[in-house]
Amino acid sequence: MSSSAQLVATPTSNVYVASKEDLRWVDASRPGLRLAPVHEDRTTGRFLGLLGFDTLSSSGLHQHVDIGFSYLLSGGLTDYSGTTVAGQMGINMPGATHDAIAYLPTLMASRLDGPVLYWPEPGREEAPHLHAGGRDGKFTNPRPEDSPDISITLRDLPALSSSVGGVTRKLICDYRGTSHDFRNTALTMIPGTHVPAFQTRAPVEIFMIGGGLKINGELLLSGGFCVIEANAVVELSTAFGGYFLAWSEAPIKWLDREGTDLFGF
Repeated sequence: MSSSAQLVATPTSNVYVASKEDLRWVDASRPGLRLAPVHEDRTTGRFLGLLGFDTLSSSGLHQHVDIGFSYLLSGGLTDYSGTTVAGQMGINMPGATHDAIAYLPTLMASRLDGPVLYWPEPGREEAPHLHAGGRDGKFTNPRPEDSPDISITLRDLPALSSSVGGVTRKLICDYRGTSHDFRNTALTMIPGTHVPAFQTRAPVEIFMIGGGLKINGELLLSGGFCVIEANAVVELSTAFGGYFLAWSEAPIKWLDREGTDLFGF
């Protein structure tokens, strides 16, 4: 990580677990906006954490240079193309250009894979932009015929069996149309499930939507995050069930078995 990067948790075997209580909220540069980073790098624009909007607060006009994800936990965000609501993953592809407003108090889990350009605003507060890597710059919309948002209702996605008993997976985004070959999935583990040991080839990031998950013995509960670094050896288990989002940046390697990739490669 660069010197501008931050990570809130303490590692265990290249695995960082951050509970919701570990997160620290920071006001952003527009009224009513705040962020709670798990990690952020304001040089590269990489970010994982929570974003919050008060009623009638807006993001300001901005353009995504790289892909961005916002899983709406409550409320909704509206721009000129419509509204993304709780239970949906809002995806902003590279070049997406918009200004989003919240008509209700809104909370989301967010991941950014690159920087965001903000239209300059005289007199804006001296505080960080809502998006990591935010920087001022004038721009045009490169694809005005495309919606700036892809809103995916997770409940409606087909659940596919995995090679591990008790684990089902929903593919949310295969990153097609970007410069990355990553996967974003939602996984459900029924109570009593154990995922055998595997090794990561690249980082895996997790947001726990509901239930609980043990990652190398560290308990991750609802509202928490986990960052797994490359070359980590990992075991997952749940006593009472878990439902979580995962972003995986390369296929994993099973250590003592054959099987398809856990995260959808």
